[in-house]
Amino acid sequence: MPRHQTALLRVLVTLSTIVVGLVLLLPATGNAVDDLASTEVITVQPGDTLWEIAARAAPAEGDVRATVFAIKSLNELNSSIIVPGQRLRVPASAP
Repeated sequence: MPRHQTALLRVLVTLSTIVVGLVLLLPATGNAVDDLASTEVITVQPGDTLWEIAARAAPAEGDVRATVFAIKSLNELNSSIIVPGQRLRVPASAP
C-alpha cells in the first residue's frame, strides 16, 4: 500500500475512534420539544434568588443544585444573577 494511502487510513481510523468515543461518553440529550413542554415561565419578583426559585421548582427530596443548573441551562445564564421582572423558564413542578 502506498505511503499516502497508509497515512489516510490512519487518519480515518483515528477520526472513527474519536467519533465512537464521543458517542459512548456523551450523555444522551432529551428531545428539545419535550424539554420545553416540561417547563413553565415565571417572572422574577423583588427579593427572589435563583436558589429560592430552584428550591420551589425542585422535585421533593431533589437536589436544588441540579435544578439551579437546569434553570441556568434553560435560560442560557452565565451567572446566578437575576433581576426583578426577568422571565425565566424553570422545570415544571410535579402535579
